[in-house]
Amino acid sequence: MTAMRTQWRTGLGDFSDCLLAGLLVALASVPVVTAGPAFAAACRLLDRTRRDLGSPLWTTFWADFREAARGGVVFGLGCLAAVVALAVDLEVVAELPGAPVLRPALWLLAAAGVVVAVRTCEVVATSGPAPASRTPVWRHAFVTAARETAADPKNSLLLAAAVGMAVLLVWMLPILALVVAGPLALAAVATGGRR
Repeated sequence: MTAMRTQWRTGLGDFSDCLLAGLLVALASVPVVTAGPAFAAACRLLDRTRRDLGSPLWTTFWADFREAARGGVVFGLGCLAAVVALAVDLEVVAELPGAPVLRPALWLLAAAGVVVAVRTCEVVATSGPAPASRTPVWRHAFVTAARETAADPKNSLLLAAAVGMAVLLVWMLPILALVVAGPLALAAVATGGRR
């Protein structure tokens, strides 16, 4: 009976760590362009928690966030530019004769882009430094994430389903936007390649 109670408490502790990580991501993502580094810090935090390398979540998250923000703000700006370009493309496509075919193709492209962006944050969090000292960490992580997304369609589809579920939860109950990044970071770490 005590073993079951211990497992329950451990599971509840992991769940609360996941929600706290999501809350920290929401707090660190207020300037929008820092969402990538914040998500990478959450991935690193939850990866450590999964491997029982625990330390205080609050201080560990902010240290990881500062480290990831070095090149991550540029990544965040790139993601923001991609979202704006997609919105413009969807408006332009609506006026074209082939809109019924082009619109779903754009949404599939956007979904693949989101999976690669989430995977990039996970690669930054769980891999070591870039192999060449001149290669920026985020650029190397983006290339690695794109390669892994194409090479492992099963885990990529699982991650896409996790992103879709996160979007659905926020759509149904917008207050969940404050914590949904934590479970999504855990899904990214769980489906990521072990480097």
